[in-house]
Amino acid sequence: MSRCLSTLMGVQLCSGRTAVKLTTILSNEGSRLDVPMDHFSQQSDKAFSIPIMRMLAKNASATGDRHVFLNPGGPGASGVGFLRGSASDLNKLIGEDFHLLSFDPRGVSGSVPKAICYASNAERTAAFASNPWDLQFQAGEMYTRAENKANACKDMMGEYGRYINTPQRAADMDLILDAIGQQKMFYWGLSYGTTLGQTYAQIFPERVSRMVLDGINDLDEWYNSFLFEEYLTDTDKIFTGFVEECFKAKEACPLHSIKGEQSRSPSQLQSHIVSFLRELEEEPIPVYLNSTSYGAITRRSLVRNGILFALYKPSTWSAFAHNLVELINGNTTPAYNAYSESWVLKYLVDDSTTFIGLNDNRKSGKDAPVHEAKKAQNSFEGARLVQQTSYGHCTLSMPSLCTVGHLRRYLNEGVLPEPEATCGIDADYFPSARGSAVSTLSVEEEDLLGSLHELATKGVFLIKGQV
Repeated sequence: MSRCLSTLMGVQLCSGRTAVKLTTILSNEGSRLDVPMDHFSQQSDKAFSIPIMRMLAKNASATGDRHVFLNPGGPGASGVGFLRGSASDLNKLIGEDFHLLSFDPRGVSGSVPKAICYASNAERTAAFASNPWDLQFQAGEMYTRAENKANACKDMMGEYGRYINTPQRAADMDLILDAIGQQKMFYWGLSYGTTLGQTYAQIFPERVSRMVLDGINDLDEWYNSFLFEEYLTDTDKIFTGFVEECFKAKEACPLHSIKGEQSRSPSQLQSHIVSFLRELEEEPIPVYLNSTSYGAITRRSLVRNGILFALYKPSTWSAFAHNLVELINGNTTPAYNAYSESWVLKYLVDDSTTFIGLNDNRKSGKDAPVHEAKKAQNSFEGARLVQQTSYGHCTLSMPSLCTVGHLRRYLNEGVLPEPEATCGIDADYFPSARGSAVSTLSVEEEDLLGSLHELATKGVFLIKGQV
């Protein structure tokens, strides 16, 4: 194979290293790149096929056709889907001097072969429907099922399975960089994308120019821990934050009044919610909508599918509060449709390299607390950390013109934030129906804020793959 990229740029570009084959898939700005199954051994000529997508920038020719590589996290999120759904908003955030480029990491979404553990969607649905989820009482059964699933994954994926990992994906990124004829990496990774970015920087330090890590994971824990215990360090604090923000919002928060009674303090409101969860544990609520839609709302389903996911995305807090208060007051339909038990998956470096880390310093469920961000910062000489004073996972979970300002100046001009920079947010957790005061923002800032709201609502880093 020859390591060439033909249609993505409209020209033939080749490097002298290992081979790649590229074919067109999504118009002339989407391509598919064949990458070696194992970058670190030459014993096999088998390959993965990786979809790539790009959004052109208006002023890119003035900057040497630079691309910013984007990874939305997961690790099962589709980069192509991320860019297809959010390219316009992301372009406003970064500016017109960079092309935006993303790809489906090996094993994910449109890549071939894909990481799969079941022969069909029906088999996957059946397996999840019978899965035990009570760790306290069903740990043995859960472990046995996990072993069986691991064996099923091994059988379904064959020899490819062992090569679906982060170092191989980092090498794929380097191959894409060669294929588009770009010498240095500009990168913005969210959530798992910070693990991929840090891994790339460790393996290919000389190629990194500027790197933004948003919602930072601890690389040591990722590679060396069996369970990511630190991911849940601040979950209770975020739940308390949800309650406090709800109480402050008064009538704007649907939980302001429960069964006609207004809570006198955040602690009382939290006690009402916790008491309801305890009742739900003892007595799940049966729901019958019609002959084809019925089931139960359990404490497990409400906590896992409702509360935990709401902690990721503050933009959903108002909707979650509405569903919860309706459930407490006796209307089961909204919560059942959203959170029921029927299993529907919604869901080191050289001197020329600089890094900034973006972290929301009030952290949510499966996430990296601030000390993980600082640990990553200390791994890269000269790196800076921007802390956004908001809840949620990744800074895009709540709009902040301040944070985006640091991002744009850094990527476009190489300007690092001041040490230990902090940024507030430009949105309410529970927007009031009365509307907001007269804006003092410029037209450009209003437009940028609109894009930030769109990205917060979409929750791009929650896109999940299925295996």
